[in-house]
Amino acid sequence: MFRIIIKRGYSTEGCRIVESLRRQYQQKKTQPLNSKEGHSRLGYTSPHEIFINNELNLNKIKVYGFDYDYTLASYTDNLSFTIYDSLRDIMVDVFRYPKHIKDFSFDPNFAIRGLHYDFDHGWLMKIDNMANIQLNTVHVGREPIHDINAVIDLHKGRHIPPDYLKTNMFQLSDLFSIPQATLLSDIVQYFRDHNMSFHPRYLSDDIHHAATILHTGTYGIGGTLHETIMKDISAYLKRSPHLVRYLETLRKNGQSTFLLTNSTLPFIAKGMSYLTSTNDWMDLFDVVIVNARKPEFYRSYRPFRRASEPNWDKVDQFIKGEVYQGGNMKDFAKLTGWSGQKVLYFGDHVFSDLADASIQHGWHTGAIIHELAKEIEIRNEPAYRNALSWLLHLENLLNQAQSWQKKEGYRVQELDGLIAEWRKERRDTRIRLKRAFNHSFGSVFRTYQNPSFFANKIRKFADIYMANVTNLESISQDYVFYPNRTYLPHEQLVETLIDSGKISEYL
Repeated sequence: MFRIIIKRGYSTEGCRIVESLRRQYQQKKTQPLNSKEGHSRLGYTSPHEIFINNELNLNKIKVYGFDYDYTLASYTDNLSFTIYDSLRDIMVDVFRYPKHIKDFSFDPNFAIRGLHYDFDHGWLMKIDNMANIQLNTVHVGREPIHDINAVIDLHKGRHIPPDYLKTNMFQLSDLFSIPQATLLSDIVQYFRDHNMSFHPRYLSDDIHHAATILHTGTYGIGGTLHETIMKDISAYLKRSPHLVRYLETLRKNGQSTFLLTNSTLPFIAKGMSYLTSTNDWMDLFDVVIVNARKPEFYRSYRPFRRASEPNWDKVDQFIKGEVYQGGNMKDFAKLTGWSGQKVLYFGDHVFSDLADASIQHGWHTGAIIHELAKEIEIRNEPAYRNALSWLLHLENLLNQAQSWQKKEGYRVQELDGLIAEWRKERRDTRIRLKRAFNHSFGSVFRTYQNPSFFANKIRKFADIYMANVTNLESISQDYVFYPNRTYLPHEQLVETLIDSGKISEYL
């Protein structure tokens, strides 16, 4: 057991350690990454890269499947504004919320994907891969909760128990949910500002019902959102000649392709014709399935039905050029012969698109995460890299200082002061890094040292992920994606030395 003594003076060894740590601090402080190094290709990550969670051999993939929204279709920023405005108006016109709510406007810089909303308290927050709360991201309405003890007291710490997570919270898993979360926060703030009594779950339920009206609506067309997009499609969709070339390349190389989407045929037909600049877009797919109702598609036994005209016949084969709706995974595999790990399916929604396809049915999966491109560009900026380099240096200094105290068995007062000072600077630097991505919630993919809850699900349910499906355009059909070796904490020192080639210095 160590003998702990706080000394007002300190030994010769203590003096040497303190001065050494101060010198390391000052050297790094005065010599950050310069602009030239910051702009170099060293350490640069391209937003066009493909990132690997699990080994994937494309030579064994015979079938490529695609979702539509935010996978094949890339939307402009106009869509989020339209969703927000439409939901806001439904809340007033249908659910009789205060008319002043119609004065609200969408703030695109507030919410991010992957947040969790607490039904009972009206809190919006980000949690990490271990279900721990990132405390400085907890908001009620548009205001951060500064009293972190209120959050800690509720859960008896930062961890959210699985039962509470399942029954009292929901996650914002797709890009459609960002304007929904923003409006929910705006309404909570309005009610608080006007001292109106409310239960946060009622507000959440009403916005969920408003979203149902917006996205479903008329049979055969889709909700009012689909109607709005179809009226002015060039304002919402981006043409994608690279997408056409990629799909044509797959088919020329003998791969089968299919489209599996929850959207309706009129909406898909209009959108795909615009994206591909041709009305012959169905030639790009062997099978087209709309109104799939994922994730129920993977679990249910609903039969397929032809989508082009009223009919009541059983579907016992897929005919190229026909469009089908509904259906289920068992019949899909039976009718096509496509199953298991010869299928690679791409989608943007972790739970609706990827989870069941991967775990229950053995498909390989690719996640399309459009925010990834922006986050990569931020991480490439010299200011961000300087701040990250400084954070890692501070953490190394803190480890050295604490290790010396542990080794020597007593504490030095001046060293205690350095540790307290550096811990505060570490907190400030981590906040600066967080705000580089989003002032309120930080990165979509990371809390501080841990991956976010959202990023962990991507890692679990997607073999590969990327910002755009066309990133695969230049990849050969026999390419093998090899993931980086994942180091456990007790492995990292030796294996990092081996990777870097520095192990020879110690042999």
